[in-house]
Amino acid sequence: MKNNKIGCVIAYTPGHNNYGTSLQGYAMLKKIQQLGYKCEVIQYEKHLTLGQKLHFVINAIRSGEAKELYSRFTRKKILDKYPHYAEGIRLRTEAVDKYKKKKLIPLFHKYIGYEALHEGSKNYSVVVVGSDQVWTPMSLPNKFFNLLFVDDSVRKVAYASSFGVSEIPDFQKKATGEYLDRFAYIGVREQRGKEIVDSLSHKTAQVVADPTLLLSREDWEAEIADSKVKETEPYIFCYFLGTNQNARKAANELKKKTGLKIITIRHMDEYVPEDEQFGDEAPYSVDPNDFVKYISNATFVCTDSFHCSVFSIIFHRQFMTFYRFANTSKTGRNSRIDSLFNVLGVNKKHIYNNSDDILSLINEPINWQEVDNRLSILRNESIDFLNNSLNVR
Repeated sequence: MKNNKIGCVIAYTPGHNNYGTSLQGYAMLKKIQQLGYKCEVIQYEKHLTLGQKLHFVINAIRSGEAKELYSRFTRKKILDKYPHYAEGIRLRTEAVDKYKKKKLIPLFHKYIGYEALHEGSKNYSVVVVGSDQVWTPMSLPNKFFNLLFVDDSVRKVAYASSFGVSEIPDFQKKATGEYLDRFAYIGVREQRGKEIVDSLSHKTAQVVADPTLLLSREDWEAEIADSKVKETEPYIFCYFLGTNQNARKAANELKKKTGLKIITIRHMDEYVPEDEQFGDEAPYSVDPNDFVKYISNATFVCTDSFHCSVFSIIFHRQFMTFYRFANTSKTGRNSRIDSLFNVLGVNKKHIYNNSDDILSLINEPINWQEVDNRLSILRNESIDFLNNSLNVR
């Protein structure tokens, strides 16, 4: 007998301390519960054969993700080389894990091995995957985020899923279309994602809000009320995932022109040696709610992060977003920034254009009433989409 329960597949990796990943996962679970559904997070412990591991590596290289693969293999060497960095990452991971243990892990149900994962899918009335970059070309062989493990009898839903790239590699287009056709409802986070779904499958996708946008500013203020961040002195908050030194240069120019200190969170996706000299304060023991609090209290925000941009919008901060990838890159992630600004009507002058005059750019007015109106419409449409897709009559 199938349970009347929603199975949720969210981006989760033990020891992974990306703030956006944790926050969007929590926000989606919270909204599903607010809608009155019981939900459980499906956790998959892989038991891969040597052949399957080799297939994963070959797929990553063919997908143009060799750099990401290399960074995974060399991460331990970097930690061993820089003990102070390793200690900082330990503190950050400890803070994020504490958040996950409180907010996420109580809902987890672990399945060990692919057969158990497939059989376990029959315990749910609906399995929903989302949000974040769960459909990157690198993830295709795992048969997890694309819900290939889910039994044919179970409804499959995607909510705010992102391909993370502007183009699907030619060798993956057929397989991508085939797994998309198994979904009953497909909600994507970006317009480019909709175009990919509509062109490669027989489905029509709907652009929906990132889960963090499903919760209101008041909801997030309540979430971060117990944050240990108590900054009262004005500051510039910098959160850079990439290595673009022009972004640091612009932030330092903003500091020079305003006299404000820089608070930054260093070495998120990788170790960036130049960042050891960047910023006046660089705390490591920062959990996801602390991250949001730093944004909400900041005078200015400089970032190349999608979710940092999202929270800057939610809290009406004057902010500047920097592209992390070259626009010519097929594996770049810039489309999600463009889509966010377009959908919410945010002034495009808040995407840095390599101008030296960052102070005038970051102070460029944003029509917050118009942004909030658009966000309200998007939020309501997205909640309707999620509710309708989960409601099995």
